[in-house]
Amino acid sequence: MMQTALSLILLLAMGQGVFLAIALLAARQAELRGANRLLAGLLLGSVAVIGHAWLGINHLYTTYPHSALAIATIGLLSGPLLYLYLRTALTERRLGARDWLHGAPFLLATGAMLPFYLQSAEAKLAWMLQRPLLPWYIGLSVLVKSLMFICYVVASYRLMRGAASGPLAGGLARLAKIWVLGAAGSVAAFGIEFADVALPLSSDAVGAIALACFVYATAFLAIRLPLGYLPPAPATLPAPLPEPAPRYANKRLSEPDRAGFLDALKRCMEVDQVYRNGELTLDELAALLAMTPHELSQLINDACGVNLQEYLNRYRVDALKAALLAPEQASTSILDLALACGFNSKTTLNRAFKKQTGLTPSEFRRGGAGTGAESSSGTTLPG
Repeated sequence: MMQTALSLILLLAMGQGVFLAIALLAARQAELRGANRLLAGLLLGSVAVIGHAWLGINHLYTTYPHSALAIATIGLLSGPLLYLYLRTALTERRLGARDWLHGAPFLLATGAMLPFYLQSAEAKLAWMLQRPLLPWYIGLSVLVKSLMFICYVVASYRLMRGAASGPLAGGLARLAKIWVLGAAGSVAAFGIEFADVALPLSSDAVGAIALACFVYATAFLAIRLPLGYLPPAPATLPAPLPEPAPRYANKRLSEPDRAGFLDALKRCMEVDQVYRNGELTLDELAALLAMTPHELSQLINDACGVNLQEYLNRYRVDALKAALLAPEQASTSILDLALACGFNSKTTLNRAFKKQTGLTPSEFRRGGAGTGAESSSGTTLPG
């Protein structure tokens, strides 16, 4: 019963893996083509390993002699594919000519195995029947593959730590953890098996189960974030108003003009929410309001007593405070919310938030809003 259930689970995982690989290769987004191809390769390699284990679970190795050592070198591609995929997906860095060197160990090992692979089915069957135990060089190759994989895992971990957080980064981190834990379990099972200790499941089966989890987790991520997912672009600015008539830079605004521009500025902040654009400059905002940069700077300074950056940060802090208290945002990281509110660095976020509320964003989220987190932005300008 257990064998039948495991066999069915692995078959479904193989079908899911092939389907996902085809979908990734067929995706049209040029920006994601390199990352999608790498993930498709990783999935197809997983399908090959799962398929090999499926043959073993169903005692079909001797029925298909060409399966002998068929996946022996695939492990040399796992680490490079995982690392290059994460790098491409998280940093949008394209593959270069030197990146193909990561596949050199796989190519060399496959070339060395060619004499065996090219043998007839009868010769491979005789080899399997004459060697009931794994040969020593298979154990050595597993050790080499494990050491290489550890190096790539360390590189991947550093890459994920340096990447900006977000839904995509979080999902990829979970995928990488599943892959690493599965690989560790498979290597441990192989070591026990190599020491001639009986296990309920073979090391191939343990590895196949781990890879099946990876395939299903990838499918789950693809449902939450479509295969063509790209991180959201910064909020677009509304179309600029007509250009104003030229004014002298040192001429102060009249009271009617001042009141009109204050209303327009308030509308830009509260309705259009242009402060969510982390790259917004004085010149761009002035163009939206049909003002000169000098006039806008003077208007904000006179009405609020701060410069443009402090003025924008007040709105951003208020927006972040609302997001931190929203129940539907409880699972979203503080950095993701801050980026959506217009902050483009942790340093600016922490400094502005602490200055306005007296708390860090983490303290505010944990419930410190009642001891100094009241709104103090002063973003409503006088008329």
